[in-house]
Amino acid sequence: MSQMTRWIGMTMLLALAAAAPVRAELKIGVVDMQRALNDCDAGKKARDQVKAKFEKAQDQLKRQREDLDRLRGDYDKKAVVLKEEERRNLEKDLENRSLEFKRKYEDFQRDLKRTDSELTAGIVDELYGLVRDYGEKHGYSFVLEASNGALLYNDKATDITDDIIKLYNTSPRHEGARSSKVKE
Repeated sequence: MSQMTRWIGMTMLLALAAAAPVRAELKIGVVDMQRALNDCDAGKKARDQVKAKFEKAQDQLKRQREDLDRLRGDYDKKAVVLKEEERRNLEKDLENRSLEFKRKYEDFQRDLKRTDSELTAGIVDELYGLVRDYGEKHGYSFVLEASNGALLYNDKATDITDDIIKLYNTSPRHEGARSSKVKE
């Protein structure tokens, strides 16, 4: 048994020794695409455009929500003293207003996501292209995506996000204004 254990140990040691040079040749980079999108010049511009376009609608929704909450509070205070028909009418009115608010809120969210996607899709495509070019130019075997949640740990030395942001911002081909025009 001891000879078998020794043989297995030697085999494992030889396998690790043989694999060490292969591992040393791998060059792995990590890029946080969400941070690259948020921090590159065109990404900031797109975020500002989305914010400007939707601030007014968001304020209107906030006021409508506050009005609805106030009406609910008033209803709760008055419900016990109201006649049955008045109570039913107020309940129906509150329900209709709640449904209208919910519909407007869902429309707002959907429009916000659609606009954000339209503004950032070109930027994201260009960032992915830059990552590919950067990886090839600098001899990376792999470049992993950090922002998708699959990467649990990486050494900061492997993070190339700042390099990608700088490359994007200085690249004449990106022309962030072209990639982030709002369609109204």
